[in-house]
Amino acid sequence: MKLTYTEILDTLNALKKTGDLLEKQKVGIEEFFKDKKRFVFIGCGSSYSLAKSMAIMTHIATGLPSTAMAAGDILLHAARYEKCFREALVVCISRSGRTSELLMALDALKSEGFSFSTASLICADDTPLALKSELTVSMPWAFDSSVCQTRSVTNFYFTAVYILAIMTKNRPLLDELHHLLNNGGEFLKKAENLADELSDRPWTHAVVLADAELEGLAEEGALAFKEICQLPSNYYHLLDVRHGPMVLLGEDTLVLAALGKKNELENKLLLDIKDKNSELVVFSDIASESISTGCITYDCALSHVSAGIPFILLCQMIAYKKSLKTGADPDKPKGLEAWIKL
Repeated sequence: MKLTYTEILDTLNALKKTGDLLEKQKVGIEEFFKDKKRFVFIGCGSSYSLAKSMAIMTHIATGLPSTAMAAGDILLHAARYEKCFREALVVCISRSGRTSELLMALDALKSEGFSFSTASLICADDTPLALKSELTVSMPWAFDSSVCQTRSVTNFYFTAVYILAIMTKNRPLLDELHHLLNNGGEFLKKAENLADELSDRPWTHAVVLADAELEGLAEEGALAFKEICQLPSNYYHLLDVRHGPMVLLGEDTLVLAALGKKNELENKLLLDIKDKNSELVVFSDIASESISTGCITYDCALSHVSAGIPFILLCQMIAYKKSLKTGADPDKPKGLEAWIKL
């Protein structure tokens, strides 16, 4: 049994510990994030993809300026970004808390004399990144020892949604997160059964479709296929897939689509994808009569932002099960390190 698989299965246990931690830090988090007027989320690789979802969900929920940046970009071009970082809250995302580009990017910004505050989400204790941060959420129980990130990704996303719910005093969103903690195991079983079926089918590349708060998370879902089962993959917005990428969909393509409004426009797109003979998996919180093709559902109403948690679990599980067929080693993909050191 691969370590990646055990870490995917342990995700909900880790999320419960993270939920307990966030409840304990709730007052401090609320005070720290209060009155912040600008947000910059930074990371590398998976963490950068997550930063994109964190930025858009923050902008949607608060209306405040919020952007995501790759730490390597900042490191190389720090001086160009002065207006972006002026009086901003910089939120760093790092599994190890030791990623060179992230640490060096913060140093580069400081060396330019920029004024900003720093918070960090880390899956480890006693890290250099924590020493550079005024607020740190440390989740060592979510650390992935395998090279490919799974459990850590979901915990980062959950943490961002939880903090956003605290910031905006969104009690229904917190209730949804607690529902996921208590009931997500049933969905994970269903996702594994579907993944077992899909792994035997002859698709050779994957396309992940999602919008709004899920866009960065879906990009990370596509990355899971590259890293875990080592098959080509891409991410697109739902309707944007028509603008070029549609020509490459075919019988050798797995398409994973996370639905939003569940309307006729989405349904027509799904039918067109099906007409391309692609292997289509549609994720939704609850079943809808407007969707005329196969769905896997969480079976309880969720907001779009909360639905990202079961959706990324689905992507990870399918990628893992396919790795058993491709022969790829998800724990130690050749040529990839757990974190990059410059």
